[in-house]
Amino acid sequence: PEVGVPWGLPLRDSGPLWAAAAVLVECGTVWGSGVAVAPRLVVTCRHVSPREAARVLVRSTTPKSVAIWGRVVFATQESCPYDIAVVSLEEDLDDVPIPVPAEHFHEGEAVSVVGFGVFGQACGPSVTSGILSAVVQVDGMPVMLQTTCAVHSGSSGGPLFSNHSGNLLGIITSNTRDNNTGATYPHLNFSIPITVLQPALQQYSQTQDLGGLRELDRAAEPVRVVWRLQRPLAEAPRSKL
Repeated sequence: PEVGVPWGLPLRDSGPLWAAAAVLVECGTVWGSGVAVAPRLVVTCRHVSPREAARVLVRSTTPKSVAIWGRVVFATQESCPYDIAVVSLEEDLDDVPIPVPAEHFHEGEAVSVVGFGVFGQACGPSVTSGILSAVVQVDGMPVMLQTTCAVHSGSSGGPLFSNHSGNLLGIITSNTRDNNTGATYPHLNFSIPITVLQPALQQYSQTQDLGGLRELDRAAEPVRVVWRLQRPLAEAPRSKL
């Protein structure tokens, strides 16, 4: 189910507290979703807030409608399989709950995506639920999460949560589109596991050192293959929001 929340009303009045960590990210005429990972730090997607962006406006719904300017301090390269940008804010996102990052993932568990899909600010954030249908690993490490939640354009950069624990599982990057027919499949979508990002985010939050984040651009070829959705002798539909 999808539950819209009127803009300006606290999401905590209409849904789980952890969902209020989702924010709207505006970069010029482009907008998408993001998640607060520290009082002045928001993670979103590179295609929402590219590294050349001068200023980014972040809107929160908790405890009321607020807008804070920020700047992109890091964005992965276009060639990087991880579509990620990090925004540093000029002020704290007061009272916005900072989610606990997950350390483990369980296929089949109930999950939810929070984002500003389709209508953005006009209708506020929405929560869509489904299951964690696949945890794709490379060398025993999760590198991609697949869910059955409904993910639409505008949800890019939004958080994926565990319904049971409320922990942050990952960052939504794309649904699936068949380039031959143009059909989009919102219930087949992909997220970057938070375990890929958390060490680098923690390092930057504590020291302002971008070294860990820059390592994302050096992802190994098997990871790149996974995110190109390639299999030997066959090419799956490409995916992009």
